[in-house]
Amino acid sequence: MKLSKNFVHVAGTLAFASIAQSQVMTEVRISTSGVDQEYVEIQGLPGQSTDGLMVLVVEGDPAGATGGVGTLDFAYDLAGDVFTNEFYVLGSSEAATAFPGDIDNASYGDNMFENSSATIYLVNVPDPIKRQDIIQTWAGTDISDPVGSLTTRIATDMDVELLDAVAFWDGDAGDVFYDGAPEFGPDGSFLPSGIIRDGGCPGEWCTDVFVNFSTNGNPNPPYADPSPNAINPTTSCTTTASAGSCGGSGSVGTPYCSANNNSTGSISALGASGTPLAASNDLTLEASSLPVNSFGFFLASLDSGFVANPGGSSGNLCLGGSIGRYVGAGQIKNSGTTGAFSLALDLTQVPQPTGFVTVAAGETWRFQAWHRDAVAGSATSNFTNGLEIAFL
Repeated sequence: MKLSKNFVHVAGTLAFASIAQSQVMTEVRISTSGVDQEYVEIQGLPGQSTDGLMVLVVEGDPAGATGGVGTLDFAYDLAGDVFTNEFYVLGSSEAATAFPGDIDNASYGDNMFENSSATIYLVNVPDPIKRQDIIQTWAGTDISDPVGSLTTRIATDMDVELLDAVAFWDGDAGDVFYDGAPEFGPDGSFLPSGIIRDGGCPGEWCTDVFVNFSTNGNPNPPYADPSPNAINPTTSCTTTASAGSCGGSGSVGTPYCSANNNSTGSISALGASGTPLAASNDLTLEASSLPVNSFGFFLASLDSGFVANPGGSSGNLCLGGSIGRYVGAGQIKNSGTTGAFSLALDLTQVPQPTGFVTVAAGETWRFQAWHRDAVAGSATSNFTNGLEIAFL
């Protein structure tokens, strides 16, 4: 443990590619005195497999015990498990003792992180051979790419999907951080720091309220009590933008089911913005590349399907089962001169044939937009692609 520098440093971040509905880190506790009660809390879908997920740690301290700057110090493969609820927690043995029942994976023992500056990553690597390569070949080597740069192979390797990253600073001059990860710390005598997303996803990372490291009843204010495997407290902290896709911006959902060209020669497209966190009730559907001045509305179903040219339409219906229509007051839209329309959804009032229902965490809903069109002067209609959203 190094001496306190008694100041806080928070750097700006570079933009990460938005990865819809990805898992993200929501709480990280990496440094205490003595044997460390360390853990990384990851938010995902209940029942979701951890296959492919890895936690990687890159050295940022030129005097690091395990290697120089850019060295991949630790690589943890989380495959073979599931999210028992919306959280999955990788922790030390000491953390498992301190927080009984809250640590899902303590198989890597104690002192999982070096108490020095580092960048911590959550990645998805679907190929098990690639994961072994990272563990056996990357680990212990300088993975900056190109060597000496502030970019790593984690961000440049096509087989590695970067989901989230945070950087911890222990107060020393000359420390290095990678891939534009937001930087935190130090927190008084606790080096580097312990951090939380304010209230969890879609909240951003707190820059001035840290995770309490005290084990003697004397907290290190300002602080929040550790809460592995539980919703983070909501504080009055100042926040900084996250590197992972955690609501509020970026695309949401996965397109499926190809659309046919409309009368403009383009394919009518459906996307969404906001967050897949159901409790946040922050989701907007966005239809674009439509014919101008065309009326239309959105559809919703729990089931996918495929019906070509339903009712003489020029497009394909990509929903099945019970299909609800957004045709209430203000919900029938016109594409105007931009060829686009959108609708902010109320997830507590999703229309279905038998009435309104509320979206619940763990459900996957499918959406589509229907719109008027004309071909060679004859009236017809068309559809966008389908959009599948797994709600957290």
